[in-house]
Amino acid sequence: MLLNRLGPATTAVIGIGSLSLMDGIIKHAAAGYATSQAVMMRYMVGAFVAFLVFRLTRTAWPALRIVRPHAWRAVLVVSTAVTFFYALVTLPLAVTLALSFTSPIFIAIAATVLLGERPGGNVVIALVLGFAGVLVVLWDELARTTGEGTLGILAALASAVTYALSMVTLKTRAGRDPIPTIVLLQNGFAGLFVAPFGIAQWSSPSPTETALFAVIGILGAGGHLCMASAYGRADASRLGVLEYTAFVWAVAIGFFAFGEIPSLGTVAGAALIVTGAWLASRTPPQVAPHEPDAEIGP
Repeated sequence: MLLNRLGPATTAVIGIGSLSLMDGIIKHAAAGYATSQAVMMRYMVGAFVAFLVFRLTRTAWPALRIVRPHAWRAVLVVSTAVTFFYALVTLPLAVTLALSFTSPIFIAIAATVLLGERPGGNVVIALVLGFAGVLVVLWDELARTTGEGTLGILAALASAVTYALSMVTLKTRAGRDPIPTIVLLQNGFAGLFVAPFGIAQWSSPSPTETALFAVIGILGAGGHLCMASAYGRADASRLGVLEYTAFVWAVAIGFFAFGEIPSLGTVAGAALIVTGAWLASRTPPQVAPHEPDAEIGP
């Protein structure tokens, strides 16, 4: 597969960039719709794109024993999407993304507890630097946030926890199952799980908005293909720190698409984030004596 020719860190950064661009479009397109409908449309299109990739790569149909853990993981994926979409609509894009950068902390913790990974010293330093960067960015914003914005902050933090768990469960499957299978089941199950709520709150989109949701689905499926490829070849705790690069993508998207110029605090926070991500990318993976075979989840 083409993605395997790239290093896992590079592949992860490309995937994070695709998902960050998707977030920017969601911020614009989903404001007039119920969160459940926006999530449903995103995953239905993603499932269609993933199915095309699945057939083009002539991947074998998965057995039931493979389907079950991916159905469990899709619950985490839907939980992440619903809380994150809500946060995107109620908070500024930069604030939502900055709060989501707590996910590498949870990824490192979950990978240590559930997978037996031993993150090296550079990864720990990178986590501290990245989190400090997030605090710098949020210092003024959190002080001004009240009401619905507070719910948005809680939703963003909840999405960081469920996202971390979904990435760790991805690690348990990425080395075993074909990448097209992982992405197809993730998008397909997520779309099915949220469909009853999305249909109940359905509001017909215009042709332009339909096209935007199609782009959202394509970017989401492409981003998850990259992430599945990366997590199948490197430690979850190491790759989790690279999530901080999403802030750099957000600054670039804001500048070129919306003419937003980042503040000095934003630049300082981003510098800490980039430094942390650079340190993590230079850290060789440290694997436990053996990877556990037990599945995560019921």
